[in-house]
Amino acid sequence: MRKKKKTEAPSEGWLLPYSDMMTLLLSLFIVLFAMAKINETKFQEIKTEFGTILSNRSTTSEAGKDVIKVKKSGANKKSILKSSAASSSVALTKREQMETQQLQSVEQKLNQIIKQTPELANNADVSLQSDGIHINMKSNVLFSTGSAALSDEAKNNLNALSSPLKQLSENPVVIAGYTDNVPYQGQNGKYQSNWDLSAARAIQVMQYYVNNNVISSSNVSIQAYAENDPRASNATAAGRAQNRRVEIIIQRINYTK
Repeated sequence: MRKKKKTEAPSEGWLLPYSDMMTLLLSLFIVLFAMAKINETKFQEIKTEFGTILSNRSTTSEAGKDVIKVKKSGANKKSILKSSAASSSVALTKREQMETQQLQSVEQKLNQIIKQTPELANNADVSLQSDGIHINMKSNVLFSTGSAALSDEAKNNLNALSSPLKQLSENPVVIAGYTDNVPYQGQNGKYQSNWDLSAARAIQVMQYYVNNNVISSSNVSIQAYAENDPRASNATAAGRAQNRRVEIIIQRINYTK
């Protein structure tokens, strides 16, 4: 007969590692809970700081908008200035165009008068140039040889041109005197040279037109060239006759001043 084995009591050795594992798990959960628990004081501090940051950011944003508005306002001012400059340029162009039309009209009238006046037909000419109207009159229809005194016939010739010239009373006027290259040999030494003679002739024409209210004394000036700047050769009598002249220049108005 076989002998029955004795039944041994269950071992409790597993309890120790199990209890250690449970302790570790409990500690883990306690740590996790501690980490998850909110600190009200710290939360309020963070909330306050976060609110301040948001407030400052909002202020900065509004300031940025103000800067943008200022920039836009500056851009608008520049736009307005450009628009104003463009308008001024258009207005200036219109005035210049109107003046050109008026100069052309006066030039046509002067040329018509010269053609219809026998004394001037072959002794005067008019041209519209870039700086204004140029009227050239030979000295023989204004002065005697070696003289700067206007004769009655010379005054009549100047009067013939008066009416169109009055239409340009606001324009600057330059009156220039010229001679040929023959040395001046006046009586009694009244003029020292061709310079003096050319200046005196320009002054006489200027004074006549100013005294008769054809041109304004505030807008007129004189120039004297003597034998300089000839229109033709001084080698011939015909050339010298062209060089002895008085030139009247009705200049364009400078609207940019």
